[in-house]
Amino acid sequence: MPDFESEKITVKLTMENGRIIELELEEYIKGVVAAEMPAEFELEALKAQAVAARSYILSRLQGTEKKEVAITTDINMDQAWISKEELLKEWGNLEYWFKISEAVESTKGIFLTYNGKIVTAVYHSASGSITAAARNVWGRKVPYLQPVSSNYEEQSPYNHFVQKYSFREFARKVDSGISSVNDIDILARSPSRRVLKLQVGSQIMTGRELRKRLGLKSTNFRYQIKDNYIKFITTGNGHGVGMSQYGAHGMAKEGYNYLEILKHYYSGVSVKKLNH
Repeated sequence: MPDFESEKITVKLTMENGRIIELELEEYIKGVVAAEMPAEFELEALKAQAVAARSYILSRLQGTEKKEVAITTDINMDQAWISKEELLKEWGNLEYWFKISEAVESTKGIFLTYNGKIVTAVYHSASGSITAAARNVWGRKVPYLQPVSSNYEEQSPYNHFVQKYSFREFARKVDSGISSVNDIDILARSPSRRVLKLQVGSQIMTGRELRKRLGLKSTNFRYQIKDNYIKFITTGNGHGVGMSQYGAHGMAKEGYNYLEILKHYYSGVSVKKLNH
């Protein structure tokens, strides 16, 4: 395993017109944890987030020359990242930065593998009690990204999230030639209850497509129609694959450590550490 810790990685700052900076791996991970998980979460959850983030970036870099790969801060491509300076402006003190630094430094160099290969340790905000299979979300089977229970998400604000649309707004957003707000039918759900396929008017679309068009929190949704309005009730927030951040926080509050959290959400993984 190469010594990533002693070298710098290239990061493209999406929100700063693509400005390129170089960071040591562990400093980069601190900025990812700060941007991706609420700093008030339990320390063991923050540690789990640090290892997931480190595994994700190392999976992007494995088998490449690091200088040739520019990691972006675009959440649609890679992981979010924020600088210490920006966080201090937001928080006004160093308390949370010290906590995040502890989470990263206490897990320094630790990452996850499956069958000897670094895992793409994706994660999301909240699963709504069960995570999703990668196959049902992205169309490819990943053995360590299978549905698992997520039983400690009581504090998630996304367990019952309501979004309401008028018929006109709904028709405009889905752009399907729909003639009536009643012309919608869910055709298939995954084992984790997420919508795989539905019919809207004359159009067949995936749950992911509808979620994107409407800005829904999750594809785990049901709907209610009343008068000229359609109301979507979603459970969870995000794609649902891998580690649930609210689930990790809940597990940590119940006394689970970061390795127990990670091995729960990523099936069959092994824990490794970078060379020093």
